[in-house]
Amino acid sequence: MKFIDLFAGLGGFHTALSRLGHKCVYACEIDPVLNKIYEDIYGIKPDFDITKVNLKKIPKYDILCAGFPCQPFSKAGSQSGFNHAVAGEMFDRLFSFLEFHKPQYFFLENVPNLLTHDKGFTWLYMKTKLEGLGYSVSQDLVSPTDFNIPQTRDRVYILGTLDNTPIKWPIPEIKNKISAKDFIIDKPKKIKRLSAEKQIVLNIWEDFLNQISDKNSIISPLWSMEFGATYPYEDTTPFALGKKKLKKFKGSFGIKLSEIQEDKIFDNLPPYSHYSNRKNEVDDKKFKFPDWKIRFIKKSRTFYSKNKSWIDPWLKRSLKHKEFRIATFQKLEWNCHGDDLKLQDKFVSFRPSGVRVKRIDNSPTLVNLSNSGLPYITSKKRYFTVEECLYLQGFHEKKFNLLLDDQYIKKLNKETNTFIYMALGNAVNVDVIEKIARTFLSNNEDIEHRKVKSQLSLNINSI
Repeated sequence: MKFIDLFAGLGGFHTALSRLGHKCVYACEIDPVLNKIYEDIYGIKPDFDITKVNLKKIPKYDILCAGFPCQPFSKAGSQSGFNHAVAGEMFDRLFSFLEFHKPQYFFLENVPNLLTHDKGFTWLYMKTKLEGLGYSVSQDLVSPTDFNIPQTRDRVYILGTLDNTPIKWPIPEIKNKISAKDFIIDKPKKIKRLSAEKQIVLNIWEDFLNQISDKNSIISPLWSMEFGATYPYEDTTPFALGKKKLKKFKGSFGIKLSEIQEDKIFDNLPPYSHYSNRKNEVDDKKFKFPDWKIRFIKKSRTFYSKNKSWIDPWLKRSLKHKEFRIATFQKLEWNCHGDDLKLQDKFVSFRPSGVRVKRIDNSPTLVNLSNSGLPYITSKKRYFTVEECLYLQGFHEKKFNLLLDDQYIKKLNKETNTFIYMALGNAVNVDVIEKIARTFLSNNEDIEHRKVKSQLSLNINSI
């Protein structure tokens, strides 16, 4: 069958469907560098701006593929949804392709938060519009780990067909002991070491872990700014209380707010205490913390009270380092419960949510960040390489070696491979797309598959 590739990126959909014998007849990608890479790898020159495409000139196709913009729905993004300057228009444009061409199938990908954004109304609105075109629609959360690929990367996949037959999904594979260790290259072509700043941060947290006598007592996430803090959080918030009343409490690391100038009060409180759910919320939302935040703060303060005798000296040592004064470095996510409290043979990611430590059997999610947001392999003392990221994301074909060529990267006017890391973080996982497409698009009714219970649709007129 013939397919089109919208918001094409590195061409994950293109690669997966080509493996199954389908042919790409059209692509669109607005980023000029990704557009050029797509042309060089696949031999198809994508259009740039999807909003300016003449739908009448699109070749006939059977399948529409799109990993449409996810930042407005992502927990790591603004979560502004259709209020985002681009998101609403992009879905509307995608919808216009389906409305105009009526392909037999569509295959979409986005972040899991799409399903719960705006209490589920965003997705129900979208699904109802798709069903209004006559499509049967099915959605599900799928991760590479479902197919023994050692990467934690939940994504929502949305399948649609004009047939009335139930939509088929692949059956997750029996779990095998496949470790991300198996994907680590002994002698990669190009490596990046940890910066001196981040090495100091790791040393500080390793010092912290060494002080804990019972490995099962550690909590996660652990917010060290709560060590010694007394500002109220259960029934009110610092914003609701106001600067004057906050003066009788202690802020981050137990600093006495009574000794702080009033206009500097909030500078001495944890950044997450300035808002309720997200940074861009209106003031009316800042008067009560959500239950999860209350729980995290309480757990960190309780941990401190039980371990104050060694935490206070640790804090005194740690806060001497200017590197530890960055808020994201002051939070630890220990996702290795039951393991010895050592950083050796672990993956470490420096995320906005904190310093995240995971076992080496599963790779952390590859995200759209600079290469500092990549998994750091403590045993190798280096970050994941582009080669390893390509393989984990399913780009196995030799043609992708082009992205390892320094001369080619320079021709793209990119001095480093950071751009490639970012593109890979944004890409769909090719192997997952192939697994889903093989079952979804199969004409074999006897192929092993599972069905997903459909959600209720929403009456658009009720909005």
